[in-house]
Amino acid sequence: MEPIAVTVRGEGRWVLIHRCTNCGRLRLNKTAGDDNVLLLMRLAALPLTMPFIPFAAEPETEANGNGNGNGSHPAPRKPRARKAKA
Repeated sequence: MEPIAVTVRGEGRWVLIHRCTNCGRLRLNKTAGDDNVLLLMRLAALPLTMPFIPFAAEPETEANGNGNGNGSHPAPRKPRARKAKA
């Protein structure tokens, strides 16, 4: 069994999610007072390091004719100048 994630149940109780290395079965296990808090936080932050949506760069093409090289995306606008307060 290897710990793969942490979840929070009612009343703020942390629960470890373990996966069996042989069959892949998931098991829940309550955290104990002597568990390493830093390792629990590391497991909790793990999904933030691996985004669900892959971030891949789009190929640059000028097929749409706008000349900005971003495919079908329009050129970014310049921010407006703010009016001075009187």
